[in-house]
Amino acid sequence: MAYAAAMLVVRLGLVLLGAIVLIRIGALLIGRLEVAIQAKGGGDPTARENRARTLGGILRGIVRNSIIVIALLMGVRELGLDITPAVAAAGGFGVAAGLGAQSLVRDWISGFFIIHDNQYVVGDSVRIATVSGTVETVGIRHTELRDSDGSVHFIPNGEIKVVTNLTKAWSAPIVRIPVSLTEDPSRAISLLEAFVTEVRGDPAIGPLLREPPKLLGVDGIRGGHYTILVQARTAPEDRERVGRALLLGAMRHLSAAGVALHAPGPT
Repeated sequence: MAYAAAMLVVRLGLVLLGAIVLIRIGALLIGRLEVAIQAKGGGDPTARENRARTLGGILRGIVRNSIIVIALLMGVRELGLDITPAVAAAGGFGVAAGLGAQSLVRDWISGFFIIHDNQYVVGDSVRIATVSGTVETVGIRHTELRDSDGSVHFIPNGEIKVVTNLTKAWSAPIVRIPVSLTEDPSRAISLLEAFVTEVRGDPAIGPLLREPPKLLGVDGIRGGHYTILVQARTAPEDRERVGRALLLGAMRHLSAAGVALHAPGPT
């Protein structure tokens, strides 16, 4: 009797030891995967580190919970209890739960690949599911976007089919300068060409530009004015700052030369 009890303790100890060893091995392998993800490709090192940590946490949870469940079932069997009914019941419950949680599983899988593929990170300006805004949270289940009105949108990852990232690696804001139809387009364009040449030396804006701004020309005529487009390339985080500075500088440059900008008439 004592011998049988001792052997039972030994077998249970082996099951526990095996579970601990497997969890440790899984953690080491996942740690190597995290290092590989951090070293892969370019981009912001902090973003790569966050992505690696998020994926590593998800995988560690899956591996750890799976091993614990298997170890518990093996321990119960070593105690002489019949686990067949429990396994069958768990299987039936799993099927029912799976049917009711398909959307949740889809969200998790989509979120995993969104993070793994680095489709977007916190701070990016994106367009997802007809909603445009700045990414505030990237989770395994949903993504949070804040639009220009300040509203926060919670988008389930499983509903995301197409992602348009407006600030991936670099950004190219387009500035639209409205000029009155009474002004000669050739003269306005000539003045703006001089402006985009000079703005590179501006100590406030020049260092933020990755290349000299480009004058794209006249975009169209509407409502008593035509629009001239200027485009610049900058870092994603400087997109709005550069766009506003270029618009203000272009307006001041044209006004100083006596060029009339568009002013909507009374309604």
